[in-house]
Order: sequence, then structure tokens, then C-alpha cells
Amino acid sequence: MTTLAPLPLVALLRNTALEVSLLAQGATTMDVPQLRQHCLALVAEFDRALEARHAAADVRHDALYAQCGLLDETVLVHLPEASRSQWEAQPLQVERFGKHDAGEHVFDRLSERMREAPPNIDVLECYAAVLRLGFKGRYAREGESQRVAVIKTLSDLLARSAPSGDGGFIVDAARTRALDWFYRLSPWAMAGVACAAAVIVFVAVGQALDLQVSHLLAGKS
Repeated sequence: MTTLAPLPLVALLRNTALEVSLLAQGATTMDVPQLRQHCLALVAEFDRALEARHAAADVRHDALYAQCGLLDETVLVHLPEASRSQWEAQPLQVERFGKHDAGEHVFDRLSERMREAPPNIDVLECYAAVLRLGFKGRYAREGESQRVAVIKTLSDLLARSAPSGDGGFIVDAARTRALDWFYRLSPWAMAGVACAAAVIVFVAVGQALDLQVSHLLAGKS
């Protein structure tokens, strides 16, 4: 009997990806206090899921801080100017971690993670998702071309580290195939997708993740 591997950590960011897409479309009708509580709930949900998977403390910290940075940045970019100061006074990263340096810290930690041997694929996939969902951090100042270069380096590392799929049940390979859309999707595509399309993508990805093994086995037969 084959024991299926748990879903990759990046799959746990589906609700965050949907919220980022909706915010980019101006599709939320929540005021700032409501939006803050909703985003805090997304962070708490992700944290509980990481804890349930017994993720290491450093992995939890990196993944959650990147999530907070993404949500903070997305909210501040898309909130009406009159409401922005309410969020700036207490961003998620400050409320959760007591720090306000996600723009630098996320990329510093990503650089450190990419130098690890062997690399932690779960946390690197989380970083890849956060970047593909539009997180800019320090590169809002330093230039998009440099951020794109970081994304390419990360994507190449993930591609080199992906299982070959040769032999046995290719449970781990499902991680890469089912989540290729995260690596290929540009931030502009995420920001430009219609709200209805975002919901469709959310549902479709959820179904694909839930049925990943059966689909792969069917494809191999």
C-alpha cells in the first residue's frame, strides 16, 4: 500500500493567492478593520496548517513572514489613498512579528535559503509563489529587471531540484507539475485576471491538488 505524500506547503497559500487577486481587482468591499481581520485570519490559517504538518520553526517563520509581506504590500498598493495610513500604522508584519522590514528580510532569507544544500523545496516554493503573486519588496526601488532575475534563478533552482519521476509512484513529482502555474504566472497576469477567473482558478487548483495522485497515475497507465 502506497502512502501519499502531503500536499506541498505552497498549496496552503491558495486562499492568500485568491485574496491577492481580488485585492488587485479592487473587488473587496471590506473597510480597513474588516480587511485587517480577514488577512490576519489568512495568516492564522496558514500558521495552523504549518503547525499541523510539523514544519520546522524556521520554515514557519520564513513562510509566514513572506505571506505577511505579500499581503501588506498588496493592500497598501491597492487601498484608496485615504485609507492607506490606517494600514501603514499597523501592518501585518508588525502585528505578527513586531518587525517592519519584509521588503529586505524576505529577499535576504531567500538568498540564504537558495544557498542551502540540499535546498528546502517546500519553503522555496512558498517564496516562488509570493514573488509570482507580485511581491516586490526592495525591488520596488531597485528595479523590476532585478526582481525578474531573482525569480528566474529561483525557478531554475526548483527545476533542477525537482524529482525526475523515474521509477515507483511519482507522488513527489505531483508537487512540481500541479504547481507549474505558480512558477510561470507573471505578477501582471495575476493582477490582470478578472475576479470571476480568479475564483475559477482557485477552484480548479484546489481540485487539481486534491486529485493530483489519481491524475498522475492515470496519465502513466
